[in-house]
Amino acid sequence: MTPAPYSSASSRRLEARVVLYLDLDGVVQHEAVMWHGRRGIYMSTEDAPGRKLFEWLPHLEDALSPFPQVALVLSSSWCVWPGYSRTLKRFPEGLRERFIGGTFHKRIHGADSSAMESFRATPRGMQIWADVQRRKPLQWLALDDDAEGWPDWACSNLIACDGATGLSCRRVQVELRESLRLRVRLADETSASRRPGGEGEM
Repeated sequence: MTPAPYSSASSRRLEARVVLYLDLDGVVQHEAVMWHGRRGIYMSTEDAPGRKLFEWLPHLEDALSPFPQVALVLSSSWCVWPGYSRTLKRFPEGLRERFIGGTFHKRIHGADSSAMESFRATPRGMQIWADVQRRKPLQWLALDDDAEGWPDWACSNLIACDGATGLSCRRVQVELRESLRLRVRLADETSASRRPGGEGEM
């Protein structure tokens, strides 16, 4: 069953034509992220010595800087815990302003523990695809280290990362920039064709 759409008063949410779905662990930081009841979220010094939380965000900022029209959607287990709002506080303001939501939302998926576990058990690709169907962006990409369970028709929208290198990998940086450039151009062309007098008018 397709979840019911939800809306927001944010004009940026309504006008987002190109969306980048952003995972965190294995993308903007090493995948060896741990949690402790008293310590909270931290990086494992044993599995990832010298690594820090969110240390590769500057690479994301650099890739996005030529494309102010690209919006971000959080597509990470961090949507469930510690939650969307608390997670965004860890981002610099320039990136935080690009976010228009997350793939998990209590109004859609439910707020009880079983609903959260059901969402977590859903393959990442299907989590994102359900969100794409709700938001209906003209173009979208996903940056993720979880490539399992993606539907065939969505794989061309995935930029897969190695969980140990994420966005610090030069190959990922180049692919992200090129893919963003293509998606922005295609979205612009689609928008132009839909305007009165555009190529799409009969």
